[in-house]
Parts: sequence; structure tokens; C-alpha cells
Amino acid sequence: MSHPLLERHLERGAVKPLYLFYGDEEFLMNRALVRLEAGLTDRAGEPPTKVVREAQEVGLAEFLAESRAATLWGPGQLLILRRVDTYPGDQLKAITGYLDHPAPRAWVVLLAEGLKAREVEKHAVWGRLAKGEAALGFYRLREGELYQWLTREARQLGKNLTLAAAQRLVEMVGDNLAELSQELEKLALFAGPDNALTPALVTQLASHSRTFNIFALVDALGAPGFHQRLASLGSLWDMGEPPAKILAMLARQVRLLIRVKEGAGANPAELAGSLKVPPYKVKGLAQQAARFSDAALKGHLAMLHRVDFQLKTSTGNPRLWLEWALVKMGPG
Repeated sequence: MSHPLLERHLERGAVKPLYLFYGDEEFLMNRALVRLEAGLTDRAGEPPTKVVREAQEVGLAEFLAESRAATLWGPGQLLILRRVDTYPGDQLKAITGYLDHPAPRAWVVLLAEGLKAREVEKHAVWGRLAKGEAALGFYRLREGELYQWLTREARQLGKNLTLAAAQRLVEMVGDNLAELSQELEKLALFAGPDNALTPALVTQLASHSRTFNIFALVDALGAPGFHQRLASLGSLWDMGEPPAKILAMLARQVRLLIRVKEGAGANPAELAGSLKVPPYKVKGLAQQAARFSDAALKGHLAMLHRVDFQLKTSTGNPRLWLEWALVKMGPG
């Protein structure tokens, strides 16, 4: 399922001539685009001509004018414009004129990843689309919604994902929907004819994924000794993970831990928002941050900057530099 309103429009054969897709969940937004294109293809018997443009390369009025260039025959056009929220307000008036006289056999989708729901409701143009059920919001899923989404996704794959298994999958992979979807598809294939996807099966498969091992590495920063950290690094290295990406993830984790310590006592939901992490991650970050002093974390971050410099300028073995850093990055 892409978006309830879009599904309803497709089911009734009442697709809007122009949509606004907005919100911070790009995976769901892109899935809705795929679903819309498939629905238009089913209706016409062949795919529409697709045009994808960026706001920085074309004016809004010029883009909308392209919708009127369709031939008299054929399946029509699907025109997608990204980053429409970057246009100045005076250019958005072109949307009002277009809505009054939309192009025949053309479907326009405006993408605005930076827009919030309250901004849409209060805006003259976006508000008009919202009232007409043509402004569709795509938001990051909260913890409970994430488990429900995974359960529905598994059901579409013909599998039964238990709540405990969904929790384990999020714990091991993270909350990125694209990565979760990929791991779930692998899990369904790995299960074979078995209908049930269990926590044990999740652990067995996800432990071999690159995404899991990245999380395992950063989670191991607070563990005593360095063997777990080096083992996780070894797994990532064998999978071909670029050294720069490993280093970036380590630096990001240390920065998060520093900010968690600075925000000690703050409301967990507000802290999660400022850190741009899901709320359920805050507790784990706080527990990990408690194992480090402020000085240790700042020292670790300075050391990672040094390693970054060496990776960019030295001809030495990158793995040795990363191992050196991980040996020194224990709690304290």
C-alpha cells in the first residue's frame, strides 16, 4: 500500500491532475510514485511518458507548460518535479492557474521533502490541494507504526512476521525503511516454505548484513575490551564497506553520545527530535553515553578526525588506522 488517499483515487479511477507529495519519508514517497505510475499504466494498457525534473533547473510555470505538450494519442504524461518547496512564493501562483485549467491526459506530481503538515494547512496553494485530497503527507514512522508497517509488508510477501521478530529486525537493522524492506525480502526468501518469520531467523540472517554490522560496530563502542569492535570491523571489511563510511558512522555515533550527555534530563521525545533519531534509540544512546566521560568522548572525536586525515593523505593501510582507533575507543 502506498498512501490511503492515492489508493482510493486509483481504485475509483479518480486520479487527481496534480498532487503534492510532501514529508520526510522519501522511501514511502517514492513507493507512491511507483504505485501511481503502475495504476496509470494499468488503466491505459501502456506506461505514461514520464518526465522528471528538478526545481533548480526549470521554472514552475515552464514545467507546468510541459504538461500541455502531450500528443493527442498515447497514454499521456506523468510529470514529476522535485524540490518544489524551494520556489519563491510568487512562482507558486502558477499552480492555482493550472488547477483551474489542468492539462488533459497529464498527471503532475510536485515533491516537497522539506514541507511540514502545518505549513501545508496554512498555505493558500498547498491548503487548496489539501482540501481537495491532493496533498499527500509521508512521514517517518513512530516505533509502533514501524512494527505494524513491517507486519503488513511481510504479509504482502506471504509471511507472518511476529511482533518480537519485527522488534528484533528494527533493533538489528535500524529504522531506515529502504534497508528494512530489503532485509525483509531477504528474510522471506531465506525462510523458504516456512510461513513464520521468527526472531531467531531474523538474527540468523541479519547478522550477515552490512547494515547490521554497522550498527553492531557503533553499539560496541561502550563494551569493555576491544575484541567485539574489531570483530565487527572485520565483518564490515569482508563485505567491502568503504573505510570512509565506517569512519563517518563512528564519528556520527560519538557526536550523538556527546549531544546526549549535554541533553541529560531533557524530555526523551524532544531529545530524539533534536538528534533526528527515533525515540526508542534515545534510551540506548543514554546508556552508552553513561559509560564515557565528556573528556573521553571529545578525545575519541579528535582521534577520529586524525584518522580521517590519515586516510585522505597517507598511503598506509586504512584498516590498520581504523583498528588503532577502535582499540582506543573503549569506555572511560
